[in-house]
Amino acid sequence: MLETELIPGKLLSQYEAVRRQQHEEITTLLETLGRVDGLPEQEMEQVRDALFHANHPFLMVMIGPFGSGKSSIINALLGEEIMEVGPIPTTDRIVILRRGADVQRTRTGDVETIFHPSPMLENLSLVDTPGLESVFRAHEDVTRRFLHRADVVLLVMLATQVLTASNLTFLQELKAYGKRAIMVVNQVDVLEPDDRERVRDFVLEQSRLHLATDPKIWLVSARQALAAQQQTPRDEIGWDESGFADIEEYIKETLGNLQRLRQKLETPVQICQNATKSALDLIQERQSALDDHRKTLENIEAQITQGEREQHRAVETSLDTIADTWNEAAARGNQAIGEMFQFSRGIGLFFSGLGEIVGIGRLFRRFRGQTRAEEAFEQHKVRETLRRIPKETDQLGPRLEGRDLQDIDDLVDYTRQAVEQLPPSLSSKLIGKIQTPLRYERSFLREIKGPLDDIMREAERFETGHLDRTLRNTLIILALWEILTLCLTLVVAGGAFSGVVPDIGELLLVFGIGLGFVIVGLALVPLRGWFLAKNYEHRLRAHRDDYMDKLRRASNDMIAHGVQLRRDATAPFTRLIESQNELLGELRTDLNAHQQAFIRIQGGLAELAHKD
Repeated sequence: MLETELIPGKLLSQYEAVRRQQHEEITTLLETLGRVDGLPEQEMEQVRDALFHANHPFLMVMIGPFGSGKSSIINALLGEEIMEVGPIPTTDRIVILRRGADVQRTRTGDVETIFHPSPMLENLSLVDTPGLESVFRAHEDVTRRFLHRADVVLLVMLATQVLTASNLTFLQELKAYGKRAIMVVNQVDVLEPDDRERVRDFVLEQSRLHLATDPKIWLVSARQALAAQQQTPRDEIGWDESGFADIEEYIKETLGNLQRLRQKLETPVQICQNATKSALDLIQERQSALDDHRKTLENIEAQITQGEREQHRAVETSLDTIADTWNEAAARGNQAIGEMFQFSRGIGLFFSGLGEIVGIGRLFRRFRGQTRAEEAFEQHKVRETLRRIPKETDQLGPRLEGRDLQDIDDLVDYTRQAVEQLPPSLSSKLIGKIQTPLRYERSFLREIKGPLDDIMREAERFETGHLDRTLRNTLIILALWEILTLCLTLVVAGGAFSGVVPDIGELLLVFGIGLGFVIVGLALVPLRGWFLAKNYEHRLRAHRDDYMDKLRRASNDMIAHGVQLRRDATAPFTRLIESQNELLGELRTDLNAHQQAFIRIQGGLAELAHKD
């Protein structure tokens, strides 16, 4: 349990609130870091330790060269020889001393835990580490890997070998870790009092020179302290002369108040901030590498969009040509109808009408083979013009398909080259193959061929039949009109001048009126032809619009299919880059949020420090 009896209840409550916030934030940070590919397992392990660390006693870690007396100092603090001491490296693992009902030892990997009933371990765990600069290089690696757990580090050195070059180097590494270090000079009992002060001054001077700091310095003798502890009661004078009173005071007073609790929470914060920064640096590195591939992605999309625009332009060009052909057919048909109902052909049309009345016209049509409308339309090449439309339509599909397949092949080659340039960490995530489609759907224009042919047949068949019927009816009406006009003229003239010598002027007037009616009858023929031509043009344009609408829809569907094939062919690459970019963005946002959260936690810890 933590020693909290010296802490006011309100401050303790604030501490607990900060601790809970820290625990929740570290828990969510672990989830976020688990989504960061390539993050060293060491970083994850440190954060897991930080989560564990926040709920465990304060860790005081002993480091130093082999033979400096780390194990001896621990034995002296506990009052018995728990740790093995010898002339050769005896600690080849991390040893953690924790509070327990009796002495027990357990080991997991390169970490051994010793439980001991010492009251000192109520609020403190002591950690012994393999000696630095030992003949066993692996020992030093074990020590360095454990340093992230330390709340405070005691750098132990012999009085006769203070601050060697390697010790200074290691102190600088501790500073980079953000660890507070206390200098412990052991075996000072072999020095004269004046020499002890010179050693203290030297350590302080070198620390200021190389570290720009004034560390806490303890001059101790582990041998004297152990001897004092083993006296009953403890030899307080010997204990004080051994220098261990400073260590005990630090543990009881400094680590027993709010500062101890605050320091306990600072360590996990520092660990998590370091891990968060490492993750952000890794994400930034991957984002920089991903940016080049995102440019490739943008280029692929630009090519697909440009290809789609060009296909639409090709369709519009073909449709314009087909529409022009429809319009040409309408103009030719207009001319054909106009010639059939010309005013200048009035006399011939009159006699044709007489033939229809007496039945001779039907006989003539039987021998002619073609109707008047068919002859006129053939002469003006109306059907020939209309029959060019399906041929022009048939060219559209192969043109679109050829461009689609060529573009897809080019995009596949380009995307495969881009995939080859992906780092293994990304290329291993690629799902699917970059390849040309196994099937190209050609049914869009084929399915409308039947409806389009129906429109063309209707445009050809209906107009000539309708025109022939209308023409016969017009001729009959014309003939009847002219006969009626002639008869009425003769009747009027005969009645008006019977038994009287006719006046030449009046006679001319009567025949002039009759002639006017004849001309009016003949004039009705081209007028009728004009209405028929307009009706023909209107109906043909309706067929054209229906034809063009169906063709445009099918062509747009085919273009959309081609665009989708392009995207499907490159989809594994585009999905990978887009998903990775989205993932990195989310991770960056989450990690920045974690950073801000830990800054707030530090602010809460700072408030606790001011109230201490």
